[in-house]
Amino acid sequence: MRKQQRPTAPQQFDEHAEKWKDQWLNLRKQNPGGFTWYSIGKSTAREWALPILNAMTQGHCSFCDAFPLEDRSKIPVEHFRPKSREEFAHLAFEWTNLYYCCGYCQSEKHDQWEEGLISPDESDYSFQRYFVFDFTNGGIFPNPKSSDADQELANITIRLFGLDTGTRRQYRMLECDKFADATHPEINDWAYRDYLESST
Repeated sequence: MRKQQRPTAPQQFDEHAEKWKDQWLNLRKQNPGGFTWYSIGKSTAREWALPILNAMTQGHCSFCDAFPLEDRSKIPVEHFRPKSREEFAHLAFEWTNLYYCCGYCQSEKHDQWEEGLISPDESDYSFQRYFVFDFTNGGIFPNPKSSDADQELANITIRLFGLDTGTRRQYRMLECDKFADATHPEINDWAYRDYLESST
């Protein structure tokens, strides 16, 4: 999970997020599963958010750093604190709760939540503080040199986003092999940038 700097919210969110929130909370009373990205003119709130969230990660998934992601029309906008849960329903249009995300990470996390889940744009976040890689198998683990508390946060994050599945390990190792063979590679054109940089 690569460190990110969150950009300013799009003007449309500044102007309309409160109204969208109220509309969603009213809709939710009638149909809890009926979430809607409300529109301004011909564009939905999701369409206003996506380009800025994309730029925040250089087009990579906010959590596993996969790249490139699937067709942009299908790319999920992840609600870090799940909008489906009663305690977080009011955050459905909160700018700081939205992340650019691959389908794999979103399907792994779904509507799970645990306090301590790490977000990559926290001011004091760094990969090395929480995580280490195993370059023999592509695995990711809590940094054993970190505090017990930080290791627990890393465990929660790895588990909820499925960051250490066999598939994830395999993809990291395959990307590393391709990166090693590339001539003058530009790091942002590759998936799993922290893994690639740490392996060199």
